[in-house]
Amino acid sequence: MHVEPRHIVPDGMTVRSAEIAAAVAEALKSDLVPMSDWLASGHEQYASQRSRAIERTLELAASGEPPSAHDVQGMRVIGEEFARNHAPLSLLVISLEVGIVALMRESWRALPGDRFADMTQFTGQVALLAETGRQVALRGYLQTRAEIEGRPEREILAEALISGECTPETAQAMGERLAPGYLVLAYAVTDPARVDARQVAAVHRAIDEVPGSLYCGDLSALVVLLPAGEAARPPEETGAELAGRLPALAGQPVLAARARRPDLAGIPAAHEEARQALSLVKAVPDAGATVYQMDDLLPELSIARQPDIRRRLAALLAPLDARPDLLRTLGVLLACDLDRERTASELGIHRRTLRYRLDRIKTLSGIAPDSLPGIQLLRAALTAQHLQEQAPDEL
Repeated sequence: MHVEPRHIVPDGMTVRSAEIAAAVAEALKSDLVPMSDWLASGHEQYASQRSRAIERTLELAASGEPPSAHDVQGMRVIGEEFARNHAPLSLLVISLEVGIVALMRESWRALPGDRFADMTQFTGQVALLAETGRQVALRGYLQTRAEIEGRPEREILAEALISGECTPETAQAMGERLAPGYLVLAYAVTDPARVDARQVAAVHRAIDEVPGSLYCGDLSALVVLLPAGEAARPPEETGAELAGRLPALAGQPVLAARARRPDLAGIPAAHEEARQALSLVKAVPDAGATVYQMDDLLPELSIARQPDIRRRLAALLAPLDARPDLLRTLGVLLACDLDRERTASELGIHRRTLRYRLDRIKTLSGIAPDSLPGIQLLRAALTAQHLQEQAPDEL
């Protein structure tokens, strides 16, 4: 219902809109807003658009009129401006929250104290309009980033969840509905340089077939979020099925790890755990298509976290450094579950040649690969050697 301005606020109230906009700008300089310099200075287009949006919000609240298409576009531009300046989603979210609170506070200060009913009606209108503006700005941010970066919106949303920038309310404002929680999976092909665009597209299609799935990253570090709590089957089963399909689609082995927390707030921690688990999986000489979790990798984790033990284990293979064929033979033997027939076939050599190589490993290292203690020690040594070769930030 249309309400005349004079029935809600005293004459001249909206004249103070510029003053209120200035007060909101000051609030955005507080310690609550990271990168406040970006918001406070040097970005005249954003500052001007923000002031116009605030003044227009007050005008609409006073008149009782709904926002026009032009008004909505003005709200959207705020989100677009953040995206064009490569600002993180979290900065936009907190800026909107601080700005809305400041707008409400300054509106109450500007209205006379003897008009409580009018104040309540007016600030209620401001709140509704501000929430509309927040949703429009967030949607504009997501769409603009997707356009600028040439990526799907859901990929950007996945990144925001992984970084902890996105809440259910934020996602809903963007037009996305999230599950109560997600299983975080980290996948990596063994040789990213050999993956072509057709294979990447095939992998993406396979993930897209899972209802509610989100993903980001390339095949050297692909992160997949599978909805938990709503799916017809446990996401762990779906993740294992994907791990079984991806090698054929990518044309090479794919390593996988997973982690899970009960809610959306735990996604960043789950992602970090899955990422660390995957770095351990890369060092495991007999890792197959299994989706590992950290509890499956406790021996590898112990080796990774004890540098002295890692160096001592890796040093056991030093006598084989001049014989890469022997190191490869050892790795393939482990990958083939100690099946010598399969190992010889995989290496393209005769079984007698395989036996000769295993004997040379024993002679040079002093460790017998045909005994249980020996093969366990060699496996640990090969894992330690692979961990030594990884970048420190991967461990």
